Amino acid sequence: MSSSVKQGVRYWGFLFLKCLLAGGITIGLLALQSAFWPAPHGYDTTYMVYLFVFSLIALIGIGLFYLAILDQRYRCRVCLRRLRMPVLTGSWSKMLLFGRPQTQYICLYGHGKLDIPELHFTGVEETAWTEHGDYWSELCGTGEESGKRK
Repeated sequence: MSSSVKQGVRYWGFLFLKCLLAGGITIGLLALQSAFWPAPHGYDTTYMVYLFVFSLIALIGIGLFYLAILDQRYRCRVCLRRLRMPVLTGSWSKMLLFGRPQTQYICLYGHGKLDIPELHFTGVEETAWTEHGDYWSELCGTGEESGKRK
């Protein structure tokens, strides 16, 4: 199996585990509700309150799934760490000269960068993940070339 396939499996597996955790929390809250407050029989005020609490737990579950997906969007595809250092590029007033406005996030360990467009011409545009080599070794030197210079 190639390294890019392993990274993809790890990336999507991490999202699956977070969604599994969100589902487990939601099911646990529903089990607590049914254990401490059995469903009433008949349509009265307690039934409406029971349904309200059930709906509130369902909304909490949807929110947990949303947070899991949103968190995954800002993670490195290789090491699964949070992407840092947001940089705004482009210009709203000089779009033809400097390009469309977007925000770039980088992995601190040099695995790549994520470009998130801020201007959408045709609906929602996809984010672009650009994988880099080890650019920290290029910036800091690997030690071989610095040894030759001495």
